[in-house]
Amino acid sequence: MKVCIFGAGAIGGFLAAYLSEADNEVSLIARGSYLEAYKEKGIKLQHGDRFVQASPFATNDSQEIGTVDLVFVTVKAPGLLDVGKKIGPLLGNETKVVFAMNGIPWWYGLDSIRENKIAKDILDPSGILHREVASQRIVGCVVDCPAFVDTPGVIISKRNSQGVFTLGLPKFSGTRSLKAISKSLFDAGLHAPIVENFEQAVWNKLIVNLSRSPLAVLTGVNEMELAYDDEITEITKEMILEAAQVANAHGIKLELDWDRLLKPDYRSEHRSSMLQDWDGKRPMEIDAILKVVCLFAEKAGVRSPTMNRVLSLLTMKARAAGIYDG
Repeated sequence: MKVCIFGAGAIGGFLAAYLSEADNEVSLIARGSYLEAYKEKGIKLQHGDRFVQASPFATNDSQEIGTVDLVFVTVKAPGLLDVGKKIGPLLGNETKVVFAMNGIPWWYGLDSIRENKIAKDILDPSGILHREVASQRIVGCVVDCPAFVDTPGVIISKRNSQGVFTLGLPKFSGTRSLKAISKSLFDAGLHAPIVENFEQAVWNKLIVNLSRSPLAVLTGVNEMELAYDDEITEITKEMILEAAQVANAHGIKLELDWDRLLKPDYRSEHRSSMLQDWDGKRPMEIDAILKVVCLFAEKAGVRSPTMNRVLSLLTMKARAAGIYDG
């Protein structure tokens, strides 16, 4: 399969290493020091006790790649505008685009029955993705793969278990098979289940990101340390309850496993991707992970005082650092 990874950071590099090893024709769209590293020495992935090395073609110009069978978009939400500008040359008649990203997807709520444009207006304000990526191309993907970039071109995932890439379709896209995409990931040694209710999968992951990542940035500590602080744990629980009420207003009923959500026993010393972005002074996924949910709450008449306060603190901190203009 001919695959392009658009945004080859931690998750994109992880995917590229395994898909290359499985004899797919893989190309990367990257920039800056990451692009230079991929051109000079390829990708080096340390995944638990496994080491994978690959040398996919890397560029910042999608025209140099041309049409592919599959695009994995693994940029953070602030990079979506660049995706919209460059994705066109990658798209053939049958090309599917897998958005493997944190938070609420830009296309969430664009169904024909009860359209909700909040996510699109915040995450795709120019409408370029809506124009460039037709609905029948879109595939959703929820990622469970705690990886990080050690240095450009070198990716580490300390957990031995498989990376999990849960696939599903937006409500508006109709019925079509995802078996070929799932098989390509399984054949590469990754876990790629297909779910009927993709929106529920989004909220299950979002509850974790929303209730931990912003607090990690505000405190500067990893997920394990957050769980050992009683007051922080109360804030975490309040955010989970508020977000669950918003999900319920969207017809998504979540079963909350409080032990796994709150107790240190089920956490690691992983620094969340949002905290990694803060460490690197890069734009963070504030809008996709928290702001859109707060706006959903407002529209649904759901009280969300804790989420709103954390959002205010986080945006103030990010604006002061010059990495947020939302």
